[in-house]
Amino acid sequence: METLALSLIPCVLWLMWFWLQDWYDREPLRTILVTFLLGAVATLPAMVFNAMGMLLVSGFLGASLVSEWVMLMCVVGPVEEAVKLWAVASYAYRRPEFDEPVDGVVYGAAAALGFAAAENVLYLSRFGNEIFIVRGILSNPGHALFAAFWGLALSRAKMLPNVGSVRARTIARGWAVAAVLHALFNVLLSAGQHQLLPNAVVMGIVALLMLVIFVYVEVRTVRHVRRSPHRQETMPLTGLAPCPSCGRVGTSGRPCPTCGTAIPEVEGRFCPACGTPQRAGLTVCLSCGASLLPITSPPRVREPHLVRVLPDGREQIAFILDRPVVTVGKTLDNHFVIDDPTVSKRHAKIVRHPSGEFVVVDLGSTNGTYVNGQRVRENLLRNGFEVRFGGARFIYRSVGGPVSLTGGESPPSRLDPRLAS
Repeated sequence: METLALSLIPCVLWLMWFWLQDWYDREPLRTILVTFLLGAVATLPAMVFNAMGMLLVSGFLGASLVSEWVMLMCVVGPVEEAVKLWAVASYAYRRPEFDEPVDGVVYGAAAALGFAAAENVLYLSRFGNEIFIVRGILSNPGHALFAAFWGLALSRAKMLPNVGSVRARTIARGWAVAAVLHALFNVLLSAGQHQLLPNAVVMGIVALLMLVIFVYVEVRTVRHVRRSPHRQETMPLTGLAPCPSCGRVGTSGRPCPTCGTAIPEVEGRFCPACGTPQRAGLTVCLSCGASLLPITSPPRVREPHLVRVLPDGREQIAFILDRPVVTVGKTLDNHFVIDDPTVSKRHAKIVRHPSGEFVVVDLGSTNGTYVNGQRVRENLLRNGFEVRFGGARFIYRSVGGPVSLTGGESPPSRLDPRLAS
């Protein structure tokens, strides 16, 4: 019982510290507990893979210091970080509670400290309770700090385009950094055990390494907390425009302060060919007939998708519409995450239409959803249409469809009730 208590106490204390870092939307204790337990369970496959790796390495290199270090660098570090990553990716990462960047650090710490607690039971049972201090001060927080790198990568992946290779590379880089730091930590402790360096020197180097990692993780954590989508509401877009009735300048999209007439929102749309100002909703210039829709060289993707136009005119995939209903917003529990202060937490949704195209539906957002410069509640999208969520602009690309040159806003289409949820 004493061994179990000593194994859990430092891990629970460190977990509370990480949990309290999430100032604005703390994670549910139930989800934290399940992730902690999954991290503890992850020690079982880790022991199996480590044992297999030990047999393989010792079979090639024999029993030596070199084989021990190869084992620590190429097997133990990568394997233990991979199984902890699995503990988060298989549960917490898929939960709606994982909705802000700092959550990657919190859930990564939960899984890592569950793993460390299970390790504590094994080590304390084998070597005695006297190693409790070393485990509690170095190894337990070490597991959590290493996990922060792939935890942050998981959060970052949710904000990237839903292209498997792009997200996978980001997560793999985070895992690789964690594995290298974990391996370095183990090799330093091994050097001390074999007396290759004085213990005081080894402990000093390890303490410095842990301090540097701690400062880095803390800085990143505080930065994400300050930019949390839960910290403040959507930043309203404001613009000045003259009243169409009395001419007094007021805020676009709001009643005139003098006569009460609604001041239309000014989009600042101009024809790329002749420069004539254009009203919202048009897709061709009424003066010269030129198309007002962006015509560039879109990337080839099989499914309909949204792209952002780079300054050099190239298009970059923002999100592939690979499901019947896509939610859009700035929290990570949306399918299409837009990190923009003018975007609401739940801004809009994009729903597949029976025609094969998609309908964009505003969800009562603060700054509205626009199609070709016109604010809409719901609107059928056509290839080349500009879609704006708050201040974030994208181009809708249909697969193989020609750019629509029809003037005016495309007619709204009623949603299939089965897809509107």
